[in-house]
Amino acid sequence: MASEESTSKLDTFVKWLLDNGADLSRIELRDAGADGNGVYAREDIPEDTRYAYIPHTLAITGKVCHAALSTASQAGDCGLRGRPLLAAFLVHQRFVCADSFWKPYIDILPAQYHTPLEFSDAELQILVETPAEHSVEDRRQKYADEHRSAVTAVGGKIGGALTFANYVWAASAVCSRSFSKDLVKGSDELTESSEVLLPLLDMMNHLPRRRVSWICDDSGIEFVTGQLLRRGEQVYNNYGPKSNEELMLGYGFCVPDNPFSHFHLRLNYARDPRYEDKQAVLERFGIAERDQYIRRDELPRDLLPMLRVLAMSDVDLHYAAQLEEGMLEFFGLCNELRARHLLLFLLEKKLAVFDAAEEGALAAADSENARVARAYRSEIGLILRATIERLVADEQRLMRYACGLTDAQTSLPWYARPPSAEFIPPNTASQAESPAAKRPRTDIPLAELEQNFVSHALLTTDSFACDEEFADALEQIDVEEDVALALFIVRALLCEQSACHARVKRLEHLACPMDDYELEDVHASL
Repeated sequence: MASEESTSKLDTFVKWLLDNGADLSRIELRDAGADGNGVYAREDIPEDTRYAYIPHTLAITGKVCHAALSTASQAGDCGLRGRPLLAAFLVHQRFVCADSFWKPYIDILPAQYHTPLEFSDAELQILVETPAEHSVEDRRQKYADEHRSAVTAVGGKIGGALTFANYVWAASAVCSRSFSKDLVKGSDELTESSEVLLPLLDMMNHLPRRRVSWICDDSGIEFVTGQLLRRGEQVYNNYGPKSNEELMLGYGFCVPDNPFSHFHLRLNYARDPRYEDKQAVLERFGIAERDQYIRRDELPRDLLPMLRVLAMSDVDLHYAAQLEEGMLEFFGLCNELRARHLLLFLLEKKLAVFDAAEEGALAAADSENARVARAYRSEIGLILRATIERLVADEQRLMRYACGLTDAQTSLPWYARPPSAEFIPPNTASQAESPAAKRPRTDIPLAELEQNFVSHALLTTDSFACDEEFADALEQIDVEEDVALALFIVRALLCEQSACHARVKRLEHLACPMDDYELEDVHASL
């Protein structure tokens, strides 16, 4: 329940809005519980209907800030821009200017924001081993740099009130409430901040995918419904497709089941021996972003194509210059498995350290800060586990596909398939015609599926055990692993009694992916 003091401040704020030309006839402001203050419909408001209006004179623009903060010698430009300018203005109007015109607005701003910069050490422990852990320090450093520039520019005007704590409060207000200056017409580009504060409009709480319109003309800004609003219903804004990490860092709250939340994964492959070759392939296909954002229900568009390149063998890279548009959608079955397994390996490592830090995360006492942090942490865990589960299912699907192939040529990279081979990649609409699709057998236990995959689809040095005579002979010579496999394939192909004959038979029409000079070297070695 709202306190008498907060109700009084809201009433004063509403009167201030009305006295200065705002229209609130269809809405009312009141306490919204956990959401703080909120905006509610006084009546049913049809779709595409104006429900509120504020004149441009109630917008806190860069010009307004410069007028309050600059000295006579600065000619209306105090030297700050963007967030530091608006934040310094809020500190000045709250702590220095007792008779501020903006006092009714500033009084209804939260006294504290539940962003990680306000967390105690115990509350920060909840963020350990999450992507936000390092983002907090990055933001703290950014605010510290901004604070120093503000002190240099307007410290003489504001004095001791411009502390770092007060700056963080003001910067949090700006970060969570500012809008683009494009909503205010007639701005002076020389002194205008890139952001503006719009009293009333910034009181509407966030709801993802809520449709809302702001219409600006020469006199002010009106708010128009994007859907029918019922009497008593809270009127929401849409802050854009923001993840819970962004909302927690910038606004101090999280949205349950946020469709835009993600796990931030940075791919670092600089130590890969073939780094330059793989980087060249990625750049040719316009895939350069190493920062990937994984949502619970989908992978980023470029993530699997990037992993397919990182999972390429030396032979794959040899032919990579011949790759054409679309070929990174499926490069070959072996590559597809390696790509997914690489991502699975990375995410399982992330989850292991995430879970190891869970005990410390649960130790913090209950508080609003802790609740916000735990909501974020819980969602990160859900995204990791859901993605790992989906990748495991993908690997199983690919193994079933491999076990069902009667001819391996349909799963090979394009450079190793005969020209006449019909290419049917897994997990596409055409898969319905593939042997794997005809015998899906999704009920096979995982252990049995993996054993079938090993015994029917893979050829490794472990396969030598099925041919004792070959294994004994191999112990008498010293050859590299790939040469030993080549010898084993030749023997298994020629010997119909070999346990691996059926597997090798599927490679009978393999197009040779080696250049002539490479073949001569290998043949001489054999």
